[in-house]
Amino acid sequence: MAEPLPEPAGGRSMRPNPSYSTLQELSKPFILDSNHRSYKHQYANIYFVRLVELRPIVEEKANERWKSVRGKPPLLPRILNLTRSQLCYIVGTVYLDMPLKPNVLEDMARDQWLAPPAPRTKFFSAQDAVHLEDESGRVRLVGERIRRERDRQGGGLVTGVIMAALGMETSSGDFEVIDLCFAGLPDKLDVQAGPSSKANGKGKGKANSDEDVDMTGNGADGDGSDEKTWVALVSGLSVGAQEAPADLKCELLVEWLTGEGGGISDQLEGGRIARLILAGNSLTTPVRGEDDKKIKRFNNSNKPLFPNHPTKTLSTLLEDLLSSSLPINIIPGPSDPAGATLPQQALPKVMFGTKDKTVGLESGTNPSWLEIGGRSFLNNGGQTLDDIFKYLPSDSRLAMARRTLEWRHIAPTAPDTLWIYPFPDADPFIIKHRPDVYVIGNQPEFETALVGDSDTQTRIILLPSFAQTGVLALVCLETLECKTINFEVPTWIGDEVKNEEDVKME
Repeated sequence: MAEPLPEPAGGRSMRPNPSYSTLQELSKPFILDSNHRSYKHQYANIYFVRLVELRPIVEEKANERWKSVRGKPPLLPRILNLTRSQLCYIVGTVYLDMPLKPNVLEDMARDQWLAPPAPRTKFFSAQDAVHLEDESGRVRLVGERIRRERDRQGGGLVTGVIMAALGMETSSGDFEVIDLCFAGLPDKLDVQAGPSSKANGKGKGKANSDEDVDMTGNGADGDGSDEKTWVALVSGLSVGAQEAPADLKCELLVEWLTGEGGGISDQLEGGRIARLILAGNSLTTPVRGEDDKKIKRFNNSNKPLFPNHPTKTLSTLLEDLLSSSLPINIIPGPSDPAGATLPQQALPKVMFGTKDKTVGLESGTNPSWLEIGGRSFLNNGGQTLDDIFKYLPSDSRLAMARRTLEWRHIAPTAPDTLWIYPFPDADPFIIKHRPDVYVIGNQPEFETALVGDSDTQTRIILLPSFAQTGVLALVCLETLECKTINFEVPTWIGDEVKNEEDVKME
């Protein structure tokens, strides 16, 4: 549990104080014990555990889906038991043979003088072949159903998904698919305490906020907005970037969250924010070659070698927010100093100051679970969705995020093309419980949608880079309403005069 925040000077904090928990049972699998961490294990164990855990769920869904099919096709326990021209269904792990996918063995065999090709934004091609495999063998999946699945908007298959396929073996040894079945949406996580469990996504935004446009087409009802409790979501602060507007946006964000910016309505709205979640890339990525330039410039100048210290700047930002009684959760992202493999471990709190200055700051893993005011949050820094994007022809990241819930797996492409820790006897990325709020950071643009039944809905939120877009997302704990607030800096702010001779006095 987080330590109680100090009350700000001048009076008692008016911020809501909902219940909070790190959901230890769900978060613990993402925490790696540094004393027993080993990279000697084989990645095959992860695929085996994934299939063992998800196979019974998929089999049950497939039996319910195809129980009325004429001929009552049986479930074959092993792919090796396929019989030609017999209608049946099989369950296994999807594997995509993709000619454009990076191959580490080919890279190692490449002549040293050859430069590696530029990384591709997509691995998808017309030559891809879809296979389904289990512990007994592998079979290629063919047919119109597979082609439609690969081509439909937001659809497609990626390596690592557990699914069932209905069809029959052809004379060539392939499996012609008639229909597909996945695990489906898991049950919602039952969190006892907290606000009403209604998840209708209704609510009106204010004039300076973007209205929530969700895929379900639900309306809005803003009655009692002053009584609502909000959680703020930000991704990609990129503190320490060379561009001045990025840091200026952060300053505007801090002023708004602490009630020092905007009008009375903004101050009242900021006062209803119960917690801030920083979903990855809080620090900027070092630019290759910039250090050499700074060293060269230092030799001819008396200025400090590194005038901007990203960690120190971020520490000051967090301290200002914490002093206003706003608790913060920070998780790492691709550019943060937390390693390249998932799950990324929590950033040490000592990076951001002494213990007395970080009261109310919670540093978590990527991915991580939280409970705030009776609502469960599943957060990740975006690497999982970025990797899935490369496999599919579609550009709809929101649909891909929904598919991860249907597949019941956050990172199905790991460990094929996404770097993860080689867990010997577990796959922590399996989604055993569906969260109330599913947050994915560092995406190209803000998107949101509600999925699930009307009384058990999950809010999916894709967060863009704040440094680039200035977008802050707010989600309501009572209704799962979601809206955004944009912070903009004039383009002339931060421009530098590179040559004083170019400035002409009139």
